[in-house]
Amino acid sequence: MDWVYRGFETSLLGLALGLGLAACLTLGTGRMPADTPSVTLPMLTVTAPAP
Repeated sequence: MDWVYRGFETSLLGLALGLGLAACLTLGTGRMPADTPSVTLPMLTVTAPAP
């Protein structure tokens, strides 16, 4: 049963590493213009181009 917990912990560590790497790679991307509608949630921000 210990291997189940180790597998779960390893998968969470891998997910955290992948998300951290993705965040580092997107640091240099440009911001959307101020008139673009966006939705901000506590842990997530989604911005879409205006139609």
